[in-house]
Amino acid sequence: MRLIKMTGGLGNQMFIYALYLRMKSRYPNTHIDLSDMMHYHIHHGYEMNRVFGLPKEEVIWPQWAKKLLEVFLFRIILERHEHGSLRHYDGRICWPWVYYKGFYQKLIYLEGYEDEIRKTFTFDLTKASERSRLMAEQMDTDSKSVSLHVRRGDYLKEKHFASVGCICQLPYYQKTLEKMGTLVEQPHYYVFSDDMQWVKDNLPLDHVTYIDWNRGEDSWQDMMLMTHCRHHIICNSTFSWWGAWLNNQHGGVVVCPDHWYAGDHGQVPLYPTDWVRVTTNNEADE
Repeated sequence: MRLIKMTGGLGNQMFIYALYLRMKSRYPNTHIDLSDMMHYHIHHGYEMNRVFGLPKEEVIWPQWAKKLLEVFLFRIILERHEHGSLRHYDGRICWPWVYYKGFYQKLIYLEGYEDEIRKTFTFDLTKASERSRLMAEQMDTDSKSVSLHVRRGDYLKEKHFASVGCICQLPYYQKTLEKMGTLVEQPHYYVFSDDMQWVKDNLPLDHVTYIDWNRGEDSWQDMMLMTHCRHHIICNSTFSWWGAWLNNQHGGVVVCPDHWYAGDHGQVPLYPTDWVRVTTNNEADE
Protein backbone atom coordinates (compact mmCIF):
# COMPACT_ATOMS: atom_id res chain seq x y z
CA MET A 1 0.00 0.00 0.00
CA ARG A 2 1.13 3.51 -0.84
CA LEU A 3 -0.46 6.48 0.93
CA ILE A 4 -0.20 10.15 -0.04
CA LYS A 5 -0.91 12.74 2.64
CA MET A 6 -3.54 15.33 1.70
CA THR A 7 -3.37 18.84 3.09
CA GLY A 8 -3.88 22.52 2.20
CA GLY A 9 -6.46 24.46 0.23
CA LEU A 10 -7.89 23.63 -3.18
CA GLY A 11 -4.79 24.53 -5.23
CA ASN A 12 -2.47 22.50 -3.00
CA GLN A 13 -4.92 19.60 -2.94
CA MET A 14 -4.88 19.54 -6.74
CA PHE A 15 -1.09 19.23 -6.90
CA ILE A 16 -1.20 16.39 -4.38
CA TYR A 17 -4.03 14.70 -6.26
CA ALA A 18 -2.10 15.04 -9.52
CA LEU A 19 0.75 13.11 -7.92
CA TYR A 20 -1.82 10.55 -6.75
CA LEU A 21 -3.00 10.07 -10.35
CA ARG A 22 0.57 9.41 -11.44
CA MET A 23 1.17 6.93 -8.64
CA LYS A 24 -2.19 5.21 -9.06
CA SER A 25 -1.46 4.45 -12.71
CA ARG A 26 1.73 2.65 -11.71
CA TYR A 27 0.73 1.22 -8.35
CA PRO A 28 -3.03 0.53 -8.13
CA ASN A 29 -2.90 0.06 -4.35
CA THR A 30 -2.31 3.80 -3.84
CA HIS A 31 -4.66 5.91 -1.73
CA ILE A 32 -5.13 9.46 -0.50
CA ASP A 33 -4.75 9.78 3.28
CA LEU A 34 -7.35 12.21 4.66
CA SER A 35 -6.64 11.52 8.33
CA ASP A 36 -5.07 14.93 8.96
CA MET A 37 -7.72 16.75 6.89
CA MET A 38 -10.33 15.75 9.45
CA HIS A 39 -8.60 18.18 11.83
CA TYR A 40 -7.74 20.81 9.20
CA HIS A 41 -10.04 23.79 9.55
CA ILE A 42 -8.24 26.27 7.30
CA HIS A 43 -9.77 27.04 3.90
CA HIS A 44 -12.78 24.82 3.07
CA GLY A 45 -11.74 21.31 3.95
CA TYR A 46 -11.22 18.53 1.42
CA GLU A 47 -12.69 19.70 -1.88
CA MET A 48 -11.70 17.20 -4.54
CA ASN A 49 -14.85 15.07 -4.33
CA ARG A 50 -17.21 18.02 -3.92
CA VAL A 51 -15.73 20.23 -6.65
CA PHE A 52 -14.71 17.66 -9.27
CA GLY A 53 -17.08 14.80 -8.41
CA LEU A 54 -14.18 12.36 -8.00
CA PRO A 55 -14.79 8.89 -6.57
CA LYS A 56 -14.02 8.50 -2.90
CA GLU A 57 -10.95 6.29 -2.65
CA GLU A 58 -9.42 7.68 0.51
CA VAL A 59 -8.13 6.37 3.81
CA ILE A 60 -9.16 7.93 7.12
CA TRP A 61 -7.65 6.62 10.35
CA PRO A 62 -7.96 7.87 13.94
CA GLN A 63 -4.98 10.04 14.80
CA TRP A 64 -3.62 7.61 17.38
CA ALA A 65 -3.76 4.73 14.91
CA LYS A 66 -2.14 6.76 12.15
CA LYS A 67 0.77 7.76 14.37
CA LEU A 68 1.43 4.15 15.35
CA LEU A 69 1.23 2.96 11.75
CA GLU A 70 3.55 5.72 10.55
CA VAL A 71 6.18 4.87 13.13
CA PHE A 72 6.05 1.08 13.02
CA LEU A 73 4.75 0.13 9.58
CA PHE A 74 5.30 2.73 6.84
CA ARG A 75 8.44 3.96 5.16
CA ILE A 76 8.19 7.76 5.03
CA ILE A 77 9.20 9.60 1.84
CA LEU A 78 9.49 13.38 2.29
CA GLU A 79 9.30 15.37 -0.94
CA ARG A 80 11.61 18.07 0.35
CA HIS A 81 14.43 15.51 0.45
CA GLU A 82 13.85 14.34 -3.13
CA HIS A 83 15.03 17.54 -4.90
CA GLY A 84 12.72 16.93 -7.86
CA SER A 85 13.76 13.31 -8.35
CA LEU A 86 11.07 10.79 -9.33
CA ARG A 87 13.10 7.86 -8.04
CA HIS A 88 10.88 7.17 -5.06
CA TYR A 89 7.67 7.82 -7.00
CA ASP A 90 8.09 5.99 -10.30
CA GLY A 91 10.59 3.41 -9.08
CA ARG A 92 9.81 0.30 -7.11
CA ILE A 93 10.46 0.15 -3.38
CA CYS A 94 10.94 -3.20 -1.69
CA TRP A 95 9.10 -2.24 1.50
CA PRO A 96 5.35 -2.76 0.84
CA TRP A 97 3.98 0.17 2.90
CA VAL A 98 5.13 3.62 1.82
CA TYR A 99 3.85 7.02 2.98
CA TYR A 100 4.45 10.21 0.98
CA LYS A 101 4.41 13.73 2.38
CA GLY A 102 4.78 16.88 0.29
CA PHE A 103 3.14 19.48 -1.95
CA TYR A 104 4.60 18.40 -5.35
CA GLN A 105 4.55 21.90 -6.84
CA LYS A 106 6.86 21.11 -9.75
CA LEU A 107 6.07 20.44 -13.39
CA ILE A 108 8.13 17.26 -13.20
CA TYR A 109 5.35 15.57 -11.23
CA LEU A 110 2.81 16.39 -13.95
CA GLU A 111 4.90 15.46 -16.98
CA GLY A 112 3.40 12.70 -19.07
CA TYR A 113 0.06 12.89 -17.26
CA GLU A 114 -1.14 16.30 -18.40
CA ASP A 115 -4.13 15.01 -20.37
CA GLU A 116 -5.35 12.82 -17.51
CA ILE A 117 -4.93 15.64 -15.02
CA ARG A 118 -6.84 18.12 -17.20
CA LYS A 119 -9.64 15.59 -17.68
CA THR A 120 -9.79 14.88 -13.94
CA PHE A 121 -9.91 18.58 -13.05
CA THR A 122 -12.86 19.39 -15.30
CA PHE A 123 -15.29 21.78 -13.65
CA ASP A 124 -18.98 20.94 -13.75
CA LEU A 125 -20.78 24.15 -14.71
CA THR A 126 -24.07 22.72 -13.47
CA LYS A 127 -22.70 22.96 -9.92
CA ALA A 128 -21.96 26.67 -10.30
CA SER A 129 -24.33 29.51 -9.51
CA GLU A 130 -26.36 31.06 -12.31
CA ARG A 131 -24.31 34.24 -12.01
CA SER A 132 -21.06 32.32 -12.47
CA ARG A 133 -22.46 30.34 -15.41
CA LEU A 134 -23.47 33.54 -17.17
CA MET A 135 -20.05 35.04 -16.48
CA ALA A 136 -18.35 31.95 -17.91
CA GLU A 137 -20.37 32.37 -21.11
CA GLN A 138 -19.32 36.02 -21.33
CA MET A 139 -15.65 35.15 -20.83
CA ASP A 140 -15.80 32.46 -23.50
CA THR A 141 -16.76 35.06 -26.10
CA ASP A 142 -14.32 37.71 -24.87
CA SER A 143 -11.02 37.32 -26.74
CA LYS A 144 -9.50 40.12 -24.63
CA SER A 145 -10.36 38.52 -21.28
CA VAL A 146 -7.57 38.55 -18.68
CA SER A 147 -7.94 36.99 -15.25
CA LEU A 148 -6.14 39.02 -12.58
CA HIS A 149 -5.61 37.30 -9.22
CA VAL A 150 -4.60 39.41 -6.24
CA ARG A 151 -4.04 37.42 -3.06
CA ARG A 152 -3.52 39.25 0.19
CA GLY A 153 -5.51 37.92 3.17
CA ASP A 154 -3.51 35.16 4.88
CA TYR A 155 -0.36 36.13 2.94
CA LEU A 156 -0.17 39.32 5.00
CA LYS A 157 -0.09 37.45 8.30
CA GLU A 158 3.28 37.47 10.02
CA LYS A 159 3.79 33.69 9.69
CA HIS A 160 3.38 33.84 5.89
CA PHE A 161 4.52 37.32 4.88
CA ALA A 162 8.28 36.81 5.03
CA SER A 163 8.18 33.74 2.79
CA VAL A 164 5.31 34.31 0.32
CA GLY A 165 3.36 37.46 1.15
CA CYS A 166 6.28 39.75 0.41
CA ILE A 167 6.50 38.56 -3.20
CA CYS A 168 3.52 40.03 -5.05
CA GLN A 169 3.04 43.53 -3.75
CA LEU A 170 1.79 46.66 -5.55
CA PRO A 171 4.90 47.15 -7.74
CA TYR A 172 4.52 43.61 -9.08
CA TYR A 173 0.91 44.16 -10.12
CA GLN A 174 1.75 47.52 -11.66
CA LYS A 175 4.47 45.90 -13.77
CA THR A 176 2.30 42.95 -14.78
CA LEU A 177 -0.48 45.26 -15.95
CA GLU A 178 2.05 47.25 -17.96
CA LYS A 179 3.43 44.05 -19.47
CA MET A 180 0.00 42.63 -20.30
CA GLY A 181 -0.90 45.92 -21.97
CA THR A 182 1.98 45.40 -24.43
CA LEU A 183 0.89 41.83 -25.21
CA VAL A 184 -2.90 42.15 -25.41
CA GLU A 185 -4.58 45.12 -27.05
CA GLN A 186 -7.29 46.70 -24.87
CA PRO A 187 -7.45 43.88 -22.31
CA HIS A 188 -10.63 43.30 -20.31
CA TYR A 189 -9.64 42.44 -16.75
CA TYR A 190 -11.66 40.03 -14.64
CA VAL A 191 -10.43 40.53 -11.08
CA PHE A 192 -10.36 37.83 -8.40
CA SER A 193 -9.19 38.79 -4.92
CA ASP A 194 -9.68 38.27 -1.21
CA ASP A 195 -9.17 42.03 -0.79
CA MET A 196 -11.17 43.62 -3.59
CA GLN A 197 -11.21 47.06 -2.00
CA TRP A 198 -7.41 47.14 -2.06
CA VAL A 199 -7.50 46.35 -5.76
CA LYS A 200 -9.99 49.12 -6.47
CA ASP A 201 -7.97 51.60 -4.41
CA ASN A 202 -4.57 50.76 -5.90
CA LEU A 203 -4.98 49.40 -9.43
CA PRO A 204 -6.73 51.77 -11.85
CA LEU A 205 -8.26 49.57 -14.55
CA ASP A 206 -10.20 50.97 -17.50
CA HIS A 207 -12.04 47.88 -18.69
CA VAL A 208 -12.73 45.71 -15.67
CA THR A 209 -15.19 43.28 -14.10
CA TYR A 210 -14.85 42.44 -10.41
CA ILE A 211 -15.74 38.84 -9.52
CA ASP A 212 -16.76 39.30 -5.91
CA TRP A 213 -19.63 36.90 -5.24
CA ASN A 214 -17.99 33.49 -4.81
CA ARG A 215 -17.38 33.08 -1.10
CA GLY A 216 -16.92 30.25 1.36
CA GLU A 217 -17.52 26.83 -0.18
CA ASP A 218 -18.34 28.56 -3.49
CA SER A 219 -14.78 29.92 -3.77
CA TRP A 220 -13.85 27.17 -6.24
CA GLN A 221 -16.02 28.96 -8.79
CA ASP A 222 -13.38 31.69 -8.99
CA MET A 223 -10.85 29.15 -10.23
CA MET A 224 -13.42 27.76 -12.62
CA LEU A 225 -14.03 31.23 -14.04
CA MET A 226 -10.30 31.87 -14.39
CA THR A 227 -10.08 28.89 -16.73
CA HIS A 228 -12.61 30.59 -19.02
CA CYS A 229 -10.38 33.65 -19.47
CA ARG A 230 -8.05 33.70 -22.46
CA HIS A 231 -5.12 35.40 -20.70
CA HIS A 232 -3.94 35.48 -17.08
CA ILE A 233 -2.01 37.47 -14.52
CA ILE A 234 -1.29 35.18 -11.60
CA CYS A 235 0.39 35.69 -8.25
CA ASN A 236 2.42 33.16 -6.24
CA SER A 237 -0.69 31.16 -5.44
CA THR A 238 -1.52 27.62 -6.55
CA PHE A 239 -5.13 28.77 -6.91
CA SER A 240 -4.41 31.09 -9.84
CA TRP A 241 -1.67 28.78 -11.14
CA TRP A 242 -4.30 26.12 -11.79
CA GLY A 243 -6.69 28.73 -13.16
CA ALA A 244 -4.10 29.56 -15.81
CA TRP A 245 -2.76 26.04 -16.45
CA LEU A 246 -6.21 24.51 -16.95
CA ASN A 247 -7.06 27.08 -19.62
CA ASN A 248 -6.58 25.24 -22.91
CA GLN A 249 -7.18 28.19 -25.23
CA HIS A 250 -4.32 28.42 -27.69
CA GLY A 251 -2.44 31.67 -27.92
CA GLY A 252 -3.24 32.83 -24.40
CA VAL A 253 -0.68 34.82 -22.41
CA VAL A 254 0.19 34.01 -18.80
CA VAL A 255 2.15 36.59 -16.80
CA CYS A 256 3.63 35.30 -13.54
CA PRO A 257 6.04 36.40 -10.78
CA ASP A 258 9.70 35.48 -11.19
CA HIS A 259 9.76 34.29 -7.56
CA TRP A 260 7.40 31.93 -5.77
CA TYR A 261 9.06 32.04 -2.35
CA ALA A 262 11.46 34.53 -0.86
CA GLY A 263 14.99 33.30 -1.43
CA ASP A 264 14.23 30.99 -4.34
CA HIS A 265 16.54 33.06 -6.58
CA GLY A 266 13.96 33.15 -9.34
CA GLN A 267 14.09 29.39 -9.92
CA VAL A 268 10.41 28.45 -10.15
CA PRO A 269 10.11 24.81 -11.30
CA LEU A 270 6.35 24.93 -11.88
CA TYR A 271 6.20 27.44 -14.74
CA PRO A 272 5.78 26.29 -18.35
CA THR A 273 8.47 27.79 -20.57
CA ASP A 274 6.05 30.04 -22.46
CA TRP A 275 4.79 31.84 -19.35
CA VAL A 276 6.05 35.43 -19.12
CA ARG A 277 7.92 36.17 -15.90
CA VAL A 278 7.84 39.63 -14.35
CA THR A 279 10.23 40.76 -11.66
CA THR A 280 8.96 40.90 -8.09
CA ASN A 281 11.58 43.41 -7.05
CA ASN A 282 9.42 45.81 -5.02
CA GLU A 283 10.32 49.40 -5.65
CA ALA A 284 8.00 50.62 -2.91
CA ASP A 285 6.92 49.32 0.45
CA GLU A 286 3.27 48.44 0.81
